[in-house]
Amino acid sequence: MPSVEALLAHLKDEATPLSIPRLYWLSDLSEEELEQVARVWLTLSTARRRAIMSHLVDISEESTEVDFGRIFRMALSDPDPEVRALAIDGLWYEDQDLQLMRRFFELFEKDPSVEVRARAALGLGRYLFNACIMEQIPLSAVRPAIEALRQAFYNPEESLEVRRRALEALGNTLEPDLPLMIARAYEDPDERMRMSAVFAMGRTGEERWAPYVMEALRSPSPAMRYEAVVAAGEIGIREAVPLLARLIEEGDAEIQEAAIWALGEIGGPRAREILEELAEGEDEDLAALAEEALEELNLMEEAETFLPLLEMDLESDAAEAEAWQALWEEEGEEEGGEDDEEGRRD
Repeated sequence: MPSVEALLAHLKDEATPLSIPRLYWLSDLSEEELEQVARVWLTLSTARRRAIMSHLVDISEESTEVDFGRIFRMALSDPDPEVRALAIDGLWYEDQDLQLMRRFFELFEKDPSVEVRARAALGLGRYLFNACIMEQIPLSAVRPAIEALRQAFYNPEESLEVRRRALEALGNTLEPDLPLMIARAYEDPDERMRMSAVFAMGRTGEERWAPYVMEALRSPSPAMRYEAVVAAGEIGIREAVPLLARLIEEGDAEIQEAAIWALGEIGGPRAREILEELAEGEDEDLAALAEEALEELNLMEEAETFLPLLEMDLESDAAEAEAWQALWEEEGEEEGGEDDEEGRRD
């Protein structure tokens, strides 16, 4: 592997286009190597730093074998707001490091850039999911963030971008007033806020939002339809299957991919039939996506079949344990009674 010095020389040579393969050298930096990069970082032009960060984000999303975490964390303090926003995006896989969560919280509350604060809200959302849904981190650790996001959403003086991203983050919680927030956002005159409402509907996974998602699936806006497709999959709306099939036929690549994923999440005979047709079709890209969705569907159906059996086994084990406990206690009483009788005779 070339030295960090050679990499930095390449980064500083702004007359030369960035080499994407060379950027992989920034993965898994040691503390000493990071210090070398940090000394040079701010000597690079803003455009160069933005380009580097954008490529690193793309690489990290495509490969699980790289770790640019040290670079992204360093860039959270970059003077350029676009670089800071990209750094937050690059840390998408971080969801349990509470120190980083506090940094996101600080950016959300204090950063002068609206875009950075909006991205920080989404970053906080991942922690809310792990605390409120997965229960992997204490709820008390994220409570200040929840309150700050709620206040931002309800604040009419707050920017639209921050408010809507705050709602998306709160979709990962079980806050009592979340349904009210979602309903209020869905009635907003700005389509971007309505899109965030549909996003949050999907995150809740609640059937109550099915009519709204079905309405959004018929929206003339591709961006709104995309959010509705994802929400339909997250909620598992069976009646959305025919609409999803129609959207796949319309040919919007992003919506096609989301719709195929959603069919795998929703399941059922008709969804399986559509996916099997796509998997056997001539479009190789759609076929590959359909095969992935079918694998997910198979796993889900296997789990649905296995779960009742597991519950029966657990119930049987519990009943058997209770029987053995009762027998053990009965034998103990009998032995105790004999000992008491012998004691009285003595």
